[in-house]
Amino acid sequence: MLKMKKLIIILGIACISAGLKAQIPVRIGNMEIIIRKQDQDTTMQVKILDEPSLPPPVGGESRTTTRSNTYKYHYSSAFGGFGFILPDNSSDYYPILDGNSINLYIGNMHRYQLSRRFALLGTWQYSYYNYRFNKKINDVNFNDVVVHNNTYREDGVQFNKQVYRSHNAAFGAYTRFYLGQPKRRSNDGVFIDLGIQGDWAFSRYYKLRMYSGRDEKYRVPEVFNPFTASGVARLGFNKTFSFFVRYRFTDAFSHENLDRDLPRLTIGVTFL
Repeated sequence: MLKMKKLIIILGIACISAGLKAQIPVRIGNMEIIIRKQDQDTTMQVKILDEPSLPPPVGGESRTTTRSNTYKYHYSSAFGGFGFILPDNSSDYYPILDGNSINLYIGNMHRYQLSRRFALLGTWQYSYYNYRFNKKINDVNFNDVVVHNNTYREDGVQFNKQVYRSHNAAFGAYTRFYLGQPKRRSNDGVFIDLGIQGDWAFSRYYKLRMYSGRDEKYRVPEVFNPFTASGVARLGFNKTFSFFVRYRFTDAFSHENLDRDLPRLTIGVTFL
């Protein structure tokens, strides 16, 4: 019995010695402390880990978790919408019909989310602009320059419809500010977009329709400016739709040939 106790004591001392020689790691948060015991020397090493570790689950190994920034990403989506050109009774602009002068467009938007409340946007789109003039327009100078023929007016023929139309390729750059705190990509809350848009009118013409049903279409490159620039502001809701206001900075008509221009302000709705 005495020999058995001595054997147990000797084995215990041997196990303790072997355990002290091995390194003992201890983790506290993102800091790891390693204690080494060899002979008479005891050393301690401290390491700072890049990411905090979770305590190991029962019966399993330890896991390291990473936290990604969900607000920095690139997102692309299609959009479309329509707008109405607002008449301007100023003598600087030709009179148009409210509700018959419209803007239709469809395009694609690229969004670069930089933070929770800020993003950069780039857009490209096809735009169709239709300006319908008031039937009461009686500007001989306008029709002389654009139509290059005043025979109909001399003969007393009345115009039933007068429109200016253009088909455009447009590009825009915007900054987006979120008024709320977007929680996920599918729900962005309320936001405001501010930016500029440039249009190139690859097809533009002036069209007349008489009461007899006869149409006359005129393409006069020296009268219609091919490039225009506008400022755009949008108020959006939950990345579903937004209201916009577009103001054209440049002239649609050349003032060297015409003394007036088209109204500059358009309001409408965009669907995302």
